[in-house]
Order: sequence, then structure tokens, then C-alpha cells
Amino acid sequence: MEECLMNSELFQGFSAQQITEVAALCTSLTLDDGELLIEESDVQDRDLYLLCHGSVEIISKNAQSTSNEAVISKEHNELFGEMAWLSGEKRTASVRAYGRVQAIRIEGGAFFDYLQDHPDVGFIFMRRLSLMISRRLTEASNLLKQILWSSML
Repeated sequence: MEECLMNSELFQGFSAQQITEVAALCTSLTLDDGELLIEESDVQDRDLYLLCHGSVEIISKNAQSTSNEAVISKEHNELFGEMAWLSGEKRTASVRAYGRVQAIRIEGGAFFDYLQDHPDVGFIFMRRLSLMISRRLTEASNLLKQILWSSML
């Protein structure tokens, strides 16, 4: 688990001791093809998930989607579940294993408490999380522009 945490850009800048402390809040997961890591609309799950090896599909069956099942693929070292962890709201999409997947579940409440108790580490993580969300928002914005542009032709 520690190796997976160290390989994630979100945990770069953490000391070896801090990585060990965070690893104590984690559970290793192995999923087979088609198994769900996160289920859309779940209001209980506030954990974070870090993909160590393999690929997943992000799926939404939200009625407001343009199709019944919107799919985006992601590969290792990606973090999932951050929106529900930050907001306390229900899960906005499902995350499904595409092939065999190794992941880590970071216990959301305990990790939040850890970051509060260690503000220096909390600042590093939240800064990196903000950059990740900003990058994802930029990618989504660019994709939306492409879709809108192509629909005007």
C-alpha cells in the first residue's frame, strides 16, 4: 500500500513516516472485471479510493446525461471519490473495474481527522487535490467545447 501511495502525485511531498501513517488508514482491495468500486447515489460511502493497478470506467446513469450510460476510462494512480469526501453529498457516478484492479480504500473520516491533526500534511494534500480537480475541470471544459463546436457544424 505504501508504494501505491508514494506513486500517487497526491502524496508526493509526504515523508516516509507520514506515508506509513496514512497507510494505516487504508485497506487493500482487489476487484475483478465488472465489480464496482464506488456506486452512484451512495450516501453512506465517504471513503477515497486510489487505483494502484488496472483500469476503471466512470459510469453515470443520471437521467440528465445525454445517454443512459456515460463512460470515461481512468488508469492507475488516479484518485476517486474526492467529491463526496469533500462535499458530504451522494456519489455522482459509479466506478467499475475494467479487468482486474488493485486499489486502496482510504477511510474517509479517519483520513480527514488525520489531515486536521497534521495541518502541514493537510495543506500539501489539499493543494495537490485542488490541482487535480482543476486539471479535471479543464479537461471536462475542453471536451465540452469540442462537443459543442462539433454539434454546430
